[in-house]
Amino acid sequence: MSEPTSERPDPRRTVASGDRADLPSRVYAIPFDRVWGAALSAVEDEVEAKGASIDHSDDTAGVLRASGESGFPRHRWSVELRVTLDENGQTRVDVEAHLLDGWDLGRTGRRARRLLEAIDRASGADERSRLHADARIVLLLAALAGVACGNEPPPEPEVAEIPERTEVEAPQTVEASYERAIAFRATGTDSTLAVVWLFENDDMSVSVRRRARGLLLRGGTWDEFLEDRSDDPASESPWRIAPSGPLRLVVGDGDRVERVIYEQGDRLLDLEFRGDGAAWTGSRGGSFAVEDAVVTLGDRALSGQVVDLSRARRPEEEPGGDWAFLTSGDSIAIVLQAPGRTREENAFQGWVLRGDREILLPRLSLLWTGTRAYDEARRDVPIAWSLTDPDGELTGSLQVRAVRLRPGEGEGPLLPVDGLFEVVGVVTLEGVEREVEGVLRHRQGDQG
Repeated sequence: MSEPTSERPDPRRTVASGDRADLPSRVYAIPFDRVWGAALSAVEDEVEAKGASIDHSDDTAGVLRASGESGFPRHRWSVELRVTLDENGQTRVDVEAHLLDGWDLGRTGRRARRLLEAIDRASGADERSRLHADARIVLLLAALAGVACGNEPPPEPEVAEIPERTEVEAPQTVEASYERAIAFRATGTDSTLAVVWLFENDDMSVSVRRRARGLLLRGGTWDEFLEDRSDDPASESPWRIAPSGPLRLVVGDGDRVERVIYEQGDRLLDLEFRGDGAAWTGSRGGSFAVEDAVVTLGDRALSGQVVDLSRARRPEEEPGGDWAFLTSGDSIAIVLQAPGRTREENAFQGWVLRGDREILLPRLSLLWTGTRAYDEARRDVPIAWSLTDPDGELTGSLQVRAVRLRPGEGEGPLLPVDGLFEVVGVVTLEGVEREVEGVLRHRQGDQG
C-alpha cells in the first residue's frame, strides 16, 4: 500500500519511543509477521476503546497510523507505529503518539506506553526474546510551572540530551550447548563410503553461535567439503539445525529431519532418511536414532544406514564424550556413546538394532589399547580399542583405518583435539563373531 498523500496537521505535542528513558523502542528476537500482528492488534484495541479509526496500514512498509478524538476534556490525537528489521535482523518497533488539538494532561505519553506494552503481551515477548534497544536518554531541566489557560496545552519541559555514551559490549556467556551428528554408512559393496554431518550450537541468550561441518569418507580418505560458522539472532529453538549457503534441509512432522542436501556448483550430496529403525534415550539425556537411508552423490544412489544423535549440556556440565556408529552387513547397526569425556570403565552405553530386534547395553567399556602421538596438540590419541560388556552381550576390538584430526584453541601445553576416525574390527554379539566397520568421533579437552 502506498503512503497517503493528504497532509496531516502539525502536532502540538509528540511523544516518541527512544526519546525518553522510560519509553524505549522495542527490539524482539521474534519473527516480523508475529510482531506486525501484535502491533495491528494493539492499534485495533486502542481504536475500539477510544472510538477512533485506523487511517493507514501497510505490512510491506511496516507502518500503522490511527487517529481519533476522545477523553475529557476532549482532545484530538494520532499515533504512528513502525515495525522494521534492524541492522542485526531483529524486529524493531517504534511508536510516535501525537497531540493534535486540546489538552494533553499526560495522555500522549500514556498512549505510547500502552501501545508498546500491548505489543509485548500480544507478541509473547519474554526476557529472552525482548532485547535491549539503544534509547536516546534525556534529562528534564525544568518542571511544569502551572496550568495553561484556555485551550493551550501545558508548557513543554525543556529537554537537553546527555552526550552519547560509548557502549561497551557485555561479554556473552553460553547458556546451553547443543550437539547434533548425522552419520551415514553405505552397505554392501560400497561399505567403505560414509557421510558425516556435525552441528554444534551455543545459545548465548542474545544470539546463537552455530558451527557446521560436512565430511565424506571415500577410498580411505576423509574429505571435509563444508565448514560454516555464523552468529545468528537469538532463537526460541536454539537447538535446531539452520540451513545456510549450499546446505538445505527437508524437515517433516515433529521437526524430524528427512533430508540433508548439499549442492555447490556441480557437486550434489543428498542424504535421504527412509525410516524403518529404532530410537533410544541416553542415561543423561540425549536422543539416538538409527534408520535406513539413501545417499545420492551426483547421479549415483547408495543404500545404507544412518544414525541421528542429539545431545545438550549446560556450561557446568561435562562435555559429551566419544560416540561410534558401527554396521555389520545391512542388518546390524551398533551405536556407542559416552555421556561425558571422563575416561572411566563402563562409561559407555550401547544400542544394537538387529533387524526388528533391539538390544540395550547400559554398561560398556571402550578402552584404548593403542595410541599414537599427535604433535599439533601435544597429546596422544587412540588408534585401537577393546570393547567389553560386563553382561557378556557384546565384546570386540576396533582399530583405525582412516583418520581426520585437528587441534583446537586452548591455554597451556595441551590443546583440545577433535578427531573423526574410520574404524574396522571384529565383535562378538550374542556368541556370534562378526566383522564391523564404521565411524568414531573422538574429542579430548573442551573446544569452548
